[in-house]
Amino acid sequence: MKKKLRIFVLLLVTVLVSNCASFSKKDFKNDYTKIDESSLISFNGKFTFSPIKKFDRKTAHSNIETSKKYINSYNYITNESLKFEDIDSIINGLVDYHIELKLSNTTQLNVELFKNNYSIKKQQIKGELKKDGMFYLHNTFLKCTGIPYLFGGCNNNKRRIAISKNNNLIINEAVDNTGAFLFLFWAGPSYNGTYEFKRLD
Repeated sequence: MKKKLRIFVLLLVTVLVSNCASFSKKDFKNDYTKIDESSLISFNGKFTFSPIKKFDRKTAHSNIETSKKYINSYNYITNESLKFEDIDSIINGLVDYHIELKLSNTTQLNVELFKNNYSIKKQQIKGELKKDGMFYLHNTFLKCTGIPYLFGGCNNNKRRIAISKNNNLIINEAVDNTGAFLFLFWAGPSYNGTYEFKRLD
């Protein structure tokens, strides 16, 4: 019985690790600048709320206007869902939102959200500047339902930021959704989404 339990635990851990969301930079590997400690200040600045570009090699003509209704720089960095007023007003510039980033060291990012140039929300996010020149945010989201990989599943995502070669902000998100019923495993939508946000100063 103990042997069976050990096998079960080992299998569960293996599946959990193997199905963890993983980053990919294949869509933007030639479009970003590697940042090190000496150029850390490159992350500091003001950036648009809505994306100006979606990196998608498979679909070269991705509709960025549609993406603007669901993707914004504040939610994408903080992993915090906020309800905004009429999104069409924001997209059409009738209400102006933007974010401001300040990375004072290699482990802490300050994020501030502005509405019509008034600060309305701010927070600090821990992270890590890695050798690939990107800052990895330590605000991974993980939500499991039921008994994961037995009668249920898990959803998780994580994000990292980079600076584009034209000095804009790139945000890359890795998402993984998996589930199982009596060890019959299936994979839900698992993908990498990458967007560029214009620098305002």
